[in-house]
Amino acid sequence: MGGVSFGFWKVTDTQEKGNTLKSRCLKFDIVEEKNDIKLENSYPITDKEAKKLTPYTFAIENQCEENINYTVKMEQLQKESEELLSSQYVAIEINEGQKEILGEYKEGKKTYEGNEYTSVEARELVKGTLKGKEKREYAIKIWIDEKVSEKDNAMNKSFISKIVVDGTINEEYNEPILHGTDPVLKEGLIPVTIDDKGTVRKAKLTEEWYSYEKHEWANAVILTNGKTAESYQDNQVIPESDIESYFVWIPKYKYKIFNMGEYNGLVTTEYEEKSKPIEIKYGITNTTNSETECIAPASGEDGECQEGKWMTHPAFTAFENTKGIWVGKFETGYKGATSTSEAQNATNTNKVVPEQIIIKPNEYSWRNISVGNAFKTSLNYKEEYQSHMMKNTEWGAVAYLTNSTYGRCSGNDCTDVRINNNESRLTGYAAKTEPTTGLTYTNESCTDYPQSCNEYGTSEKGKDGDVNYQYFNTNSVVASTTNNYTGIYDMSGGSWEYVMGVMINEDGKPIYLNSDLKEDDLKDIKYYDTYKYGIEYQYSNRILGDATGEIGPFIQAKYTGTTDTAVEQTRTISSWFHDESWFVIPNNPWFERGGAFFHGLQSGIFTSIRGSGEASPYQLTFRITLAF
Repeated sequence: MGGVSFGFWKVTDTQEKGNTLKSRCLKFDIVEEKNDIKLENSYPITDKEAKKLTPYTFAIENQCEENINYTVKMEQLQKESEELLSSQYVAIEINEGQKEILGEYKEGKKTYEGNEYTSVEARELVKGTLKGKEKREYAIKIWIDEKVSEKDNAMNKSFISKIVVDGTINEEYNEPILHGTDPVLKEGLIPVTIDDKGTVRKAKLTEEWYSYEKHEWANAVILTNGKTAESYQDNQVIPESDIESYFVWIPKYKYKIFNMGEYNGLVTTEYEEKSKPIEIKYGITNTTNSETECIAPASGEDGECQEGKWMTHPAFTAFENTKGIWVGKFETGYKGATSTSEAQNATNTNKVVPEQIIIKPNEYSWRNISVGNAFKTSLNYKEEYQSHMMKNTEWGAVAYLTNSTYGRCSGNDCTDVRINNNESRLTGYAAKTEPTTGLTYTNESCTDYPQSCNEYGTSEKGKDGDVNYQYFNTNSVVASTTNNYTGIYDMSGGSWEYVMGVMINEDGKPIYLNSDLKEDDLKDIKYYDTYKYGIEYQYSNRILGDATGEIGPFIQAKYTGTTDTAVEQTRTISSWFHDESWFVIPNNPWFERGGAFFHGLQSGIFTSIRGSGEASPYQLTFRITLAF
């Protein structure tokens, strides 16, 4: 007989580390409250009188280590049988800023609950982020606006309100002054920080990675070599070899109109510098036609606009619900080019080859490409990002932000963007010395002829030249829109840049001329700007915000130089930084911006001329924008 024995074993072990479930901290307080506003028997007062009012002050204090998003709301309350004063008649000032009308703020969710009063309206005054243990202070004045009259039926009414603050745990950093126009990211667009040596690191989204208040604009990159966002840890260095393109975020904003630009000719007076800081406010809400605001009109029209009114910049209204635009940090380069001549791309002039796009420093800018082929190449670059060739109004949006307290202005002083004077057309370069004269077709030394100099010169790729700095030399930041590495480069000099801004004929259709474009190519108006048919020097056909007519008046200036070979040139310039300024005409209907490496003082972020739209093997390139 055979026997089989079965043995059963039971094994038990115990987890060494305990399981933990811990809730996150969300606690903030309104602290340091002072001076409740009690304006009994009030009547309309002027803005000047309102400055003397005592504000209600308070602070919001984050009691936790977590970052929190918060919204400060003013909720209007009603007691039974009380007649309410409309919020459209109530003026408000926050932290000694500009006066606003309370009823024009975005309406929010009513949250206040009280025994005696009911919340009937909530207006969102401020949105922001508080870091762990951070505190932010506010001072608010409210009064009846001076424009309220007897016919408005505002007498014997009550306006009672409470400040209410909503808060949620913030997973991502945002900046309070942007009011919701923080950078929008999509898959494949990697947020980065750039330090004061030009080193790129993947940004950690829960930490401060940009600050427009500190002139530090948000940057992002598109990677190459099959790399993705997961290829890098937060704050890890991303090598240049893994980057295909750099982009810089321009948040949606409105600006105060400083000049209507209604010039139909040149003036004969001497040059007078009229540049000044442009007042800007960020926000996702579009302006309206009111006493303080206006909607951007078409070319050559004024609409409801006038000097002193606020207007949403038209660069942000063409694309539905956009919070801003990503702008190519450099002129578009031709991938793989190892010389200036290769980047002229003579063999591919008439081909749409988006795979050749590269937007990086120390690259040869892509020239010898017509408006039409630059336009179609840009559209095909990243369709999922609404990539397109930069429009004239988008160039203006960058120029105005540059000439504000968020760009190159401090107080009332603004500095000009330094020219890229690299004769090899390499991107991201900066002249060692600011030129003092304009185009004379002579390379004039700033050492030998400092009173009339315009130096330009070549260099090896990625190396300093005799008269210019390459991008990774920290001195190059003088050519940035922010005077640091976070800004945009090549907006002055380098190569002339075609932009999508074209004159229309008397039948209202674009004048294509030599652009390699046909009517079927321009189906979507959001991708280009059109300008009213006109004659020479008709700057009044500007589009407000495009940085053309508004920077007048315009004069003719002579540049002679001091060398024996210098050729006297008479050029048309604006009243801002001596920048060359011509307006489109029927036989040159396409705008070109920025100037070239040899234009000296005339090159600049406000520079504009006109062209036929044809490919040029010498100067003309383009820039790419993404609309989110």
